Amino acid sequence: MEFLQTLESPEVWEAYYAYCAGREHITKRELSQLRRQIDAKAYQKPLTQWLSQGTFPCAERRIINKMGSEKKRVVYTFADDCNLLLKMIAYHLHRYDDLFAPNLFSFRVNSGVKKAMAYLTRRRDVSERLAYKLDIHDYFNSVDVSQMVPMVRKVLAAEPLLCGLIEAILENPYVIDEGNLREDRKGIMAGIPLSSFLANLYLSDMDRHMYDAGVLYARYSDDIIVFADTQEELAKQKAYIEETLAARGLTVNPKKVFASGAHEAWTFLGVTYCDGVIDVSEASVRKLKGKMRRKARKLYRWKCRNNAGDERAIRAYIRHYNAKFYDNKNENELTWARWFFPVITTADSLSVLDRYMVENIRFIATGKHTKANYRLRYETIKSYGFRSLVHEYYRDRGAEPTVG
Repeated sequence: MEFLQTLESPEVWEAYYAYCAGREHITKRELSQLRRQIDAKAYQKPLTQWLSQGTFPCAERRIINKMGSEKKRVVYTFADDCNLLLKMIAYHLHRYDDLFAPNLFSFRVNSGVKKAMAYLTRRRDVSERLAYKLDIHDYFNSVDVSQMVPMVRKVLAAEPLLCGLIEAILENPYVIDEGNLREDRKGIMAGIPLSSFLANLYLSDMDRHMYDAGVLYARYSDDIIVFADTQEELAKQKAYIEETLAARGLTVNPKKVFASGAHEAWTFLGVTYCDGVIDVSEASVRKLKGKMRRKARKLYRWKCRNNAGDERAIRAYIRHYNAKFYDNKNENELTWARWFFPVITTADSLSVLDRYMVENIRFIATGKHTKANYRLRYETIKSYGFRSLVHEYYRDRGAEPTVG
């Protein structure tokens, strides 16, 4: 019996629920929703539709803000019942993790930025090496489906029903866009549960080539970094990567390319490494500062329009960033605490962000950046719920910040 056929059994779904209940990033709200969906057998309709009729509903195309900025990105989603089924399939696909090379760190069980940085810095001579880092432009939505499908067929040869479902989803040329059915070149569709596995698979041959060749290299989805001892060797690896990407119909984002020399800082996955010190990258700090500033201005304008009190607006601001830093309810987004705290070895950037956040909290009260803002005391800000990144970082490590 194939995996898809076993999904008609409630016991399989109970095992999935138990797995989700043990995942620390799954919130109580999400777990309650999953419980209701499983009890209602919400997965049954799309599963039966595929097994008996060989059809699956279309994805919906959406445009959302990119990382809270004014930039937009295209994502795709399915109805809740279909999405539940696809999440279960994505969970099942983790059994194929062993097919991927050890230098791939995205969307794998017990993997992530911490293991990626440990892998890259395990060699004592890493500070002596040259580095080249790049980012693939619009990776998920740019994947060539005609190249992707044969890879899926090869990996899932023993599961024809599952392979057929994934193939049907990828090859369906239609999406629902603003309520209308239309054709769309959508790649592996950023946002759907299956896209993570497919993103790993699409460039897995390149990852394996680098690993087998003994090259210090790492990939996390669309982020790639490679190291070399000489400029000639680095140029060779760079050419191989760019030629492979071009052959797969992918392009490099020129704004996110950098090279560094020996004992110079290099950045990967939002963190910077330099001679043994790991910190939040300048780009990550800059992005977050921009969001903090825009959010503070937005709340100040809201406060003025609605004649609301300072405390109410400030508490809303603090709740927003406490969620982002520590308690994010969106299962698709990692909190800062989960992403950065286990990796960084200094709180320097966190201290900068703490000060900047307090400045913006005071701005919400006055609409200005002046010395008069200090009338709003730090103790009062803490009483509104403010949690210092530095304090939380050291508490996470079971230590207290060093004074002086």
